[in-house]
Amino acid sequence: MPQLFYQIRLSLVILILLSNILAFAQQQNTISFDEATNNYSFLQLENEKQQGTIIKPLIDPKSYKYIELENKLKVLLIHDPNSEIASAALDVQTGSWNEPNEYPGLAHFCEHMLFVGSVKYPRPDYFDELLAKGAGHSNAYTDATNTNYYFEITSQYLDKALDTFAHFFIDPLFNEDLIEREKNAVNSEYEIDVSSEDWKIQNLFTLFADPKHPASRFSLGNNEVFKKKGIENALKSFFEQNYSSNIMSLVIQSRINLQEMERLIKPFSRIKNLNLQPPQFSSFPYQFGFLCKYKTEKDQLTLNWQLKGREKFSHQKPIEFLDYIIQNGNLIDFLKEQNLIISLSSEVFMEESSFTNYMMEIILTEKSQENEEVVAEIIKIILNYIQKLEVWLSDDEYINQLFKEQSKISKLNFNYLTEQLDTSTMARILNRQKSKEVLSSEFIIDTLDKELILDYIEQLKNTQNLIILIGNHQYSYTNEKADDIKSNKQFLQHKLLHEKSNLYRLIYSKQKFDEHFINFISKQDEKLQEVFEKPLQNEFIPDNVELISLCESTKSKLPKIVHSDKLKSLDQQSKLNLFLMAGQDLNQYSDEQCSLEEHKYQKQNHYPILLNKEQQEWWKSQTSYKLPFIFGALQMKYQKTLSLRQFTSLRLYNFMADEIISKELKLPLSSGYSYELDMNKKTQIKVYGFSEHVRNLFKKLCSCLNPFRDKSKSFLELNESKRFEIAKQSLLLSIKNMYQDNLFEQAIQIYLPQILQKDSHNPAKVIEQINQITQQEMLQDVRDIMNNVQYSSLFIGNIDQTEASKISNEVQSCTRNKESSSTQDNHQDKVAIINLKGKNLIDSRFIESDNVDDINGVTLNYYQIGQRKQMNQAFMKLLEPILNQQAYNYLRTDLQLGYVVAVEFKTTACVDGALILVQGSTEIPMKVNQIIDDFLDQFSIYLEQMNNREFQHLKHGVITELKENPQSLSEEGDRLWKYISAGTIEFEDRQVAIEEIRKISKQELIEFYKNSFINSKSKLSLQLYGQGMVTQMMNLETQSEFNEFISNTKPKEAQLFDPLTASYYQCEFEATQI
Repeated sequence: MPQLFYQIRLSLVILILLSNILAFAQQQNTISFDEATNNYSFLQLENEKQQGTIIKPLIDPKSYKYIELENKLKVLLIHDPNSEIASAALDVQTGSWNEPNEYPGLAHFCEHMLFVGSVKYPRPDYFDELLAKGAGHSNAYTDATNTNYYFEITSQYLDKALDTFAHFFIDPLFNEDLIEREKNAVNSEYEIDVSSEDWKIQNLFTLFADPKHPASRFSLGNNEVFKKKGIENALKSFFEQNYSSNIMSLVIQSRINLQEMERLIKPFSRIKNLNLQPPQFSSFPYQFGFLCKYKTEKDQLTLNWQLKGREKFSHQKPIEFLDYIIQNGNLIDFLKEQNLIISLSSEVFMEESSFTNYMMEIILTEKSQENEEVVAEIIKIILNYIQKLEVWLSDDEYINQLFKEQSKISKLNFNYLTEQLDTSTMARILNRQKSKEVLSSEFIIDTLDKELILDYIEQLKNTQNLIILIGNHQYSYTNEKADDIKSNKQFLQHKLLHEKSNLYRLIYSKQKFDEHFINFISKQDEKLQEVFEKPLQNEFIPDNVELISLCESTKSKLPKIVHSDKLKSLDQQSKLNLFLMAGQDLNQYSDEQCSLEEHKYQKQNHYPILLNKEQQEWWKSQTSYKLPFIFGALQMKYQKTLSLRQFTSLRLYNFMADEIISKELKLPLSSGYSYELDMNKKTQIKVYGFSEHVRNLFKKLCSCLNPFRDKSKSFLELNESKRFEIAKQSLLLSIKNMYQDNLFEQAIQIYLPQILQKDSHNPAKVIEQINQITQQEMLQDVRDIMNNVQYSSLFIGNIDQTEASKISNEVQSCTRNKESSSTQDNHQDKVAIINLKGKNLIDSRFIESDNVDDINGVTLNYYQIGQRKQMNQAFMKLLEPILNQQAYNYLRTDLQLGYVVAVEFKTTACVDGALILVQGSTEIPMKVNQIIDDFLDQFSIYLEQMNNREFQHLKHGVITELKENPQSLSEEGDRLWKYISAGTIEFEDRQVAIEEIRKISKQELIEFYKNSFINSKSKLSLQLYGQGMVTQMMNLETQSEFNEFISNTKPKEAQLFDPLTASYYQCEFEATQI
């Protein structure tokens, strides 16, 4: 698939981006970090020596080896001793900008074709079958100047997978029959993308590119392009002329040792070396300096600056440096206080070596939407803030102080990087940067170049580098000329658009900036600039990164080593009693023996200790990742099912809390800390960050969140009506945007939950509540809910028992009404999940919209397996990889029903089920539903024909995946929290599943499959029909015509779903899913 855009969300990147390594001063105004700090060594040189030339984080246990094959292919081998899952990626410096003008989309088409057969491995589904056996997956994307291929698989199958992968690039087949078939897949992808709101800005950029620049070319491809004569020869020629080993990079990561991996890459030396030099595109591709209005269902204002490329400034990172100030000063707060915007986010968007796009996406308030001339005022404020940046950063003392701060953050976040780069990203970097910096170049900022930063400010001030895009759902198209629209002011006031692109299905108008507009937005306003503030000093940057020792904590205990076998026979209460303070006093040991006991605990114990049974406070000391971090989580589970108004109140309160948290905690959130607040059917707070300041961070979060605290002691000023109105607009916007997602996303996120769970609230009904609810009603609802909740919490990481208890108590008390005399009620309402009882139901929906060209349809078939049994998970884990692979090959590759095809097993409360999803435009969903059932019949034959060797390989691959240990503290925290928050405490479920899988026979798997999908299946087919599919393909106009069609064409054995006659399981527990 083509990459939607190469982007880095700077608001998130600042959390982990700013790493530091040694750099040499390059000019008079350049300063290296070591010159800025005398007492902080920013890079461990010994680390670099030990790893050849690869600079890696201090805590990284992996080994690296960079080599260059005789055909000049660049290779990075990574030995990861802690992972059963292997991965590989190959990046080639050729993309859509390399393809011929007469066949736009050829590079993307070539990417598709390399997956479907080679001379050595001619079967088009061979690679997918291999991945399924090894519990793996694959994907690819085509960008402007590179194409990237990657896959994952268990290490057992890596040898064969690499050989198959190498032959993608040695001897691809380009079989004519497969070319003809794959055309439909690419066209289906095109139909999905042009119907998506998320692609509109990128497609507008293509329209605004210099016609002589390849950026102006249609790069996706569709049937109109591929029906041209000579497409087969063009594909072969494109591959033969553009795929050369000397412009390729390969990254492989596995637990296999480096010497053995070096043997496995020998096939890649057979890729031809054409000694190509990638073409250089030195000019700016886009023609900016104008206003653009376009019709969209996601209203927003977008500012985009086209700037010089930043690839050669990887050590300085000038855009990130400036963005840190923009995000952490008071610009965003000021715009919100003026009731102009709801949110502002920034990112790097579609960059190549010669240019970078810096983009701000702004959600406007209702006030701003009603008067589009306000757009000019917003831009004026932003440009004045950029002018103020120039003043601040001209001060040597301030810029040096800011650089030191960011540099320290960068070192901490690089050396303690918890989310490692994936092989796909590393392969792309290896093709662009020095091999030694393949890990660090995404994070480095170790050189301050004042003149470079000031130069980028000048570029931001230049309005000819700027494009302003205004998206609104109220715009409409007219083919009449707009001779009366002469000024930018008139252009902003006009609601009619005059240009149309049938290819991209876009309606838009654009106009160059006039002199009056330029003067207004760029004129310096000294009074305005007086209110601007630069970021405060960041007090959340940690100084202490030492790991704790429980032996040095006099009140600490070690949990006893609890093995999975002991948990299997225990019920929930017995498990809780087993874990309750099940520790040993460390004071009984000598210092040496204590250290040995602690080391044994860190290595062997996988489970936390229960500190408080009533409040469900869990703790685990975990320093084996060598991270001075803490993962903390708190849950408040409501005792009663929420009414529609209560649910709406919680969602509004969530938006209000998020708003004030983003203001008060912006500095810690840019220093390696993160949080999640989700107030939905239960309230959850998660925090992750350096252990030194996590407790302080939780206190600040409580101040923002507590509905019972006196206003004078809380950041959250609940009586401020402005904040409440913005929360209402934010919630309304988030729901409306859900209805603009791809149809398959709507099916999964909106419509299916309403069917499966009785108390799932209809988003359309929530919209009605938003307009009715008052601020006082919202606050009272939240207090009523929070007055009676069940608490649970987990703290894991670089934290001892005493500190965990303190933080847990503080966090729980901050959300509790201290004046309330009510006692906690442990009773909870049951969750009602639909019981299909052997029924075959259909729920077909006509998704009416203004997008008359949306000819997509979605079929989402849900097969209900039944209430949770231990064996269900084992069977589902065995079936999922091969069922998914066979469905993809048959429904997507063979029949070309759609680009989106997926199989997933789904647990809802205490009920297990499976989903089969297809989105496409080849057949209507009613027909696809029948085809899926036909496929399921064929799959039973596939299972029966599977020989014992293949079955054992399948079991081994799934077991290997289940054995995979968490690769980071955050992953382990999330895994444990899943069981604690569900209340099941089934820490042993992976081991149980492994043992059950070992015992399963092929015949038992076949019987489970037939009972679930064929013989007595309980099924619901959710079908969504896009506007264009109904009006163009089916020739229907009204909802009543559509309903009549569905009634007449449904299978005889099927019934139309009626929620009034549905029956439900009453779930007393929430089963977890591996």
